[in-house]
Amino acid sequence: MRLRLKRGVCLVSLVVACVLLWSAYAPERWLGRIRRFVRTSGDELSNIPKPQPPKERIEGRTPEGVVDEIWRMATQGQLLTPDGWRIAGGFFTEPRPFPANEKILVVCNEWGPAYEGRSDGNTKEIVVGYWDAGSIDAKLRYTPPPPENTGYVKTAFSYTLVTAPSYLMMYGPDGKTLVEKRPTGSRVWLIKGTQTPPVTTVNTAVRYVLEMREKTTDQATKENASRTLAQLLKFR
Repeated sequence: MRLRLKRGVCLVSLVVACVLLWSAYAPERWLGRIRRFVRTSGDELSNIPKPQPPKERIEGRTPEGVVDEIWRMATQGQLLTPDGWRIAGGFFTEPRPFPANEKILVVCNEWGPAYEGRSDGNTKEIVVGYWDAGSIDAKLRYTPPPPENTGYVKTAFSYTLVTAPSYLMMYGPDGKTLVEKRPTGSRVWLIKGTQTPPVTTVNTAVRYVLEMREKTTDQATKENASRTLAQLLKFR
């Protein structure tokens, strides 16, 4: 056993001595090639791409689809009710409470379609064209559109959309009380910022004013409603 160990030590020592002698007297061009080989191998190892964390997938509506849905809700008059306004708030990064006394923007019945303006990959600008038909206040008084918004040129709303984490919402028996908010691991497109003023179309505005005129007991408001209806019917 000792003899084998001694032979092994001698063999290793002999190999080391040979390598040292060879490196001392070997031609410089050989040593240069060896150095370049070692450096190249090290560079190749350092250039190996590091594993990246998986990107969150984007689900749900496209940016144009989000804006179209908001305007579809506007056409149906959902933005004029607290429940509809709350649902629409889910498409914004900063939803706000229902504006009970805010002016209602009225647009002509034909609007859109939504189209993409600018995009930088992380955000998208979506534009919707419409013809301004005036506004209605809480007393059902009508205000005509400004002169620059009349004629054959459309006005436009511009929305900036970003991706945000998606959540699974669990509500209580009343359908309104949020019980649990759980991340889904994906992202969705949302309109950046807070909700714009309530919007609806001429046809829906006519129905809204008729309903509010029937509900109110204030004579002045009823008279305002009648005058407003006369103005709105000019756009039909």
